[in-house]
Amino acid sequence: MQSLFASARRLTHRVRQGATVLALTAVTSAQAALPTVEGPKTSTDSSFYGQISGYLNDGIVLGGLILAAVALLVVANSIIATFAEVQQGRSTWAKFGMLVVVGIVLVVAVIWLATKAATVIVG
Repeated sequence: MQSLFASARRLTHRVRQGATVLALTAVTSAQAALPTVEGPKTSTDSSFYGQISGYLNDGIVLGGLILAAVALLVVANSIIATFAEVQQGRSTWAKFGMLVVVGIVLVVAVIWLATKAATVIVG
């Protein structure tokens, strides 16, 4: 019975030592010199409202880029699925060609609109 308590004491002592080392490591790394946060790219002034407006504009531009990436992935997925259907004989090459042309036009239009919107939002 005493050996059980002794091993439990040793285990708690080791856990305490590990927690102390972890806490000391966290404290010293928290005191490290952190780089300054870069402001938004579209901010025209350094006021709080100007920074919030700049972050909002940057977020909208990022949303447009994400929309363009999603459009590209959807078009690519559709083209690949149609190509698989053509190879299995369930679809025609004309449908595949039409999908490629319309998909490319769609992706180019989305990227162009996102670029135009970014220039309008940024000012």
